[in-house]
This record gives sequence, structure tokens and C-alpha cells, in this order.
Amino acid sequence: MRIQLFKALRAAAPRKRLWLFAAGVTLFAATITIANCFVRPTQAFTGRSLGHDFLAFYTGGAFAREGRSHALYDLDAIRSFQHTLDLRIGLHLGDGFGPFWNPPFYAWVFAPLSALSFSAALATWLAVGLIALVVALAVLCRMLNAADWRSWALVPVLVLISAPFLTTFTHSQNTFTSLLLLALIVAVWRSRRGFAAGLVAGLLLYKPQLVAVLALILILDLGIPAAAGIALTAALLLAITSISMPGALTNYLHNLPINIRFMQVDNPYAWERHVTFKAFWRLMLQGHTPGEATTMVRALTLLCSVTLGSALLAGALRLRRIGSALGRDRLISATIIAMPLLMPFYFDYDLLLLAVPAVLFASDLAVRRNSGSFTGADRLLTAAWIALFLWLMVNPDVADLTHFNGTVALLAATATLAIARCFQAAATAAQSEISSPLVRLAA
Repeated sequence: MRIQLFKALRAAAPRKRLWLFAAGVTLFAATITIANCFVRPTQAFTGRSLGHDFLAFYTGGAFAREGRSHALYDLDAIRSFQHTLDLRIGLHLGDGFGPFWNPPFYAWVFAPLSALSFSAALATWLAVGLIALVVALAVLCRMLNAADWRSWALVPVLVLISAPFLTTFTHSQNTFTSLLLLALIVAVWRSRRGFAAGLVAGLLLYKPQLVAVLALILILDLGIPAAAGIALTAALLLAITSISMPGALTNYLHNLPINIRFMQVDNPYAWERHVTFKAFWRLMLQGHTPGEATTMVRALTLLCSVTLGSALLAGALRLRRIGSALGRDRLISATIIAMPLLMPFYFDYDLLLLAVPAVLFASDLAVRRNSGSFTGADRLLTAAWIALFLWLMVNPDVADLTHFNGTVALLAATATLAIARCFQAAATAAQSEISSPLVRLAA
């Protein structure tokens, strides 16, 4: 019976297998959630456990609205504000608190919300985030370019059952708006509108780790117009900050490294929640013990980052000379997959942004299947995507116990395979250019 079931699954269309996969993941997640309420009732999800990350945004908005932008990165002031709020509404923070990590201009986004009660502000923020998510999913479905609803409906279904979606929602993070901005950037990038892509990319400066690598590859691909768009948005944000928050940018640049050191070096830190090479080696070799990273951790982090970054850069330069649409899609995908690993700070909930390269890969795969050019490399990358999707659901607990961050390992494998596809696209395009004159000559 099992053999027959396995054969039936292998014979089924990829779309049907994906729907069965989604159903299985949903059942698994529901089972774990329900069981967790009985096994660890104190850690079960409740309304009071919702929105602790939003508390940092709420604090930043309050400081901006009250003219206290100088205190945005003052940990004592932030702790005092949040613990006072905790005493009033009962967030059960204990000794913890949430620093404001973002550039100062981002606090203005939350200034109007900070005038509301925390619960009303949180509800409003969640509503805004879900609206952004719906729009982002609409852009991604259009990007998939599938007429049959049974195909494009897989995009929202798989996103909504993913671990990054659940983490983003329960933490009340800003990843839904980040996904919308990234989807819009990629949409205009693919149509070669460099200036527009740069303008939108500049908006992601509220989380520099999301845009640093992306901006570099975007400029390499689309040139001066993309650089001009990013520069214009950055200049406007800088002007807003300088005029409305004098001295705040200086405080940000000076205090942010100090605050990160306080969280990651002076105290035990949840390295299993980060998806960077630094987090991988730090957790494996030093665990959660406070203190500076060892020489070995720094050396391995640098080696991995330089190797992967160099490969991505080489692929971008190679494809720039070729200029094929297929190559551009693969370059965009490889960039988004690789950028978390190359950053010193990148949380696992922001892996929701991988929905963009996943959609581009699915679109590419559909074409290759229809043309009969589906290869072993395609199967390998498909397996890597599936493994990463599933592992994200268990990584925090497993990594906490074993000190092995499997998400980073799987993400690195996926990024490597994605970069290899960039070189494959460049070779295919170059071969077409060489053979094309011969074809015309023969004709």
C-alpha cells in the first residue's frame, strides 16, 4: 500500500503534490500548536503574548511625538518607558524590553499610533500589515503568471502556513510591509525601470540589512538610474531626519553599535533566531555564552561571507554582460536568498521575503517543465526549498538544544544552488549569441 501511494504521488502533477504538501503542513502545524497548549501551557499563544516586538515601534513613535528623539537609542529611557507601560496594561515583560533598532526617521511612522492606547495601536498596526500582505501576495500572484487559480492560489496558501508568516504575525513585526516593498522593487526591476526600482528600494532603508546587498546588485544590473533613485529617496529621508530630529542620526550611528553589543555580547542572546553566518558559527562554537566572538568565529564568518558574496558578485557581473531576462530573474532570486547570510543582523521572521524568489523559481520551473528541460539541478534546488520551508518550523527549538542552526546551513545551500543557476543562465545566453550568427549564415 505504501509503495502504491508513493508511486501515485510521484505520478501526480506538481501542482497536486504542492496542494497535498500544504495540507500536510497545515495539519502538522495545527497538531503542534494544540499539543503545545497542553505540554507547555505557560508558553501557549495568547493575546498577551502578541505584539512584544511592536512595543519597540510604539516606544519609538511615542518618543518622536513627544519630542524626545534624542532618547530613541537610550536603553535606560526605553526600559523605563516600557516597564511603566507594562505596569499599566500588563504585558508581562519581566526584566526584558525591546530596543528601537531602526533609523530615527522610522519612528515617525508610529508617532500617530503612539497617541492611541497600546491595544488599539497594535490592532491598527496588524490591520495595516495584513493589508500590505494582501497587496504583496497579489503582486506575487501576478508575477507567477499563472491563469489557473489552482496554481496562483498556492502562493497565498504556502505563505500563510509558513513559519516566517506565523512569527511575523505573533511578533507584530514589520515584515509584511517589507515584503510589499520588495515585491514592488522586483516587479519594476524585471521591467528594467531602474529609477523607479531605486526609489522604492530606498524606502527599505528603515531596515538597512534588507537593502544593502539588494541595492548593490540592483545598481550593477540597471546602472546609474537605479543609483539615482536610491540616492533621491535616501536624501529625502535624511532631510526629514535632520529637520525634524536634530542630532538623532548622530545618536543612531553612535549608540546602535553600543546597544547591539549590550544585547549580543554583554548578555546571553538568542542566536538561533538569526539567519546569518555570524549567528551560525557563534552558536555552534560559543553557544549562548556572553562575550566577544572568538577569532575562530570571526574567521569562519569572514570566509563564508567572502566566498558567497564573491560568487554572487561574479554572477551579477557575468549576467550584466549578457543581459537576458531569464538571467535577471535568477540574479534577483539569488540576491534575495543570499543577503540574510551576508548581513551581521537578520532575524528569521524576515525570511518571509523568500516568497519573492520562490515565486520566480516556480515560474521558471513551470517553463522548464513544459519545454522538457527540467534537470537534476532543478530537482536539487526544489528539494532545498522544501527542506528549508519545513526546517524553519522547528529550527529555533532544535538549534537552541543542539547549537546547530540548520536554517543557515539550508539557506546557504539554497543560495549556492541559486547562484549556480545564474552562471547556467549566462552560459546558455552566451551560447545562443554564438550560435545565432551561424544559424543566419546557414540560412
